[in-house]
Amino acid sequence: MSEQTSKFKAVFFFVLTFSFGYSLFYGYIEDRFINRDPAAIDSRIIQINNLDPSQLKEELSSKIQVQSLESGQKFLRFRNLSSHICKQYKEVQIQFLADGVSVAGIPPEMTIVADCLPAQDPAEMASIEIPVEKIVKQKPGNFELKFDGLHSRFIFKGAADEWPTTWILKAVVFKSQNGSDKVIAFDTKVSAQQEPVVLEF
Repeated sequence: MSEQTSKFKAVFFFVLTFSFGYSLFYGYIEDRFINRDPAAIDSRIIQINNLDPSQLKEELSSKIQVQSLESGQKFLRFRNLSSHICKQYKEVQIQFLADGVSVAGIPPEMTIVADCLPAQDPAEMASIEIPVEKIVKQKPGNFELKFDGLHSRFIFKGAADEWPTTWILKAVVFKSQNGSDKVIAFDTKVSAQQEPVVLEF
């Protein structure tokens, strides 16, 4: 066998192997990222413009949750709420009331104002980090806090001498640039229909 024939066979074998490997890789990528089942995404989209306040309340009650990591970080997660909502509503405001604490009969309030952003999975709205450790290092008062690295700010009203340890979700407001905001109010007391969303400091 000549040296030229051996080289030709080696090149042919390399091209054949590379083509086979490339076709397998491309097929996996296409199946994983391009040919995703549209129904799997569509099923996660809430068309909130088509829902009345009571329907919105019921829908969001099952999707909003406080997630605590082992590291101590806390996040407010909108589970399976599509990031498509952020195309119309650029900002979301989440209002909490302190539980078991009041000043002149009025409980302290905390409002989280955050950009509406997609998560790593673009089919879901991004979670909102709540830097509890950084907040409680501040002296309680009526003010607004903004932390580096977070696309959110925290507004406190009616705070007492000590930070409340339990906060109950009062309302979620999706803010639209054209003024057609969506306001979803929640029960702050346990009822037969639902349990309130609770954030612990």
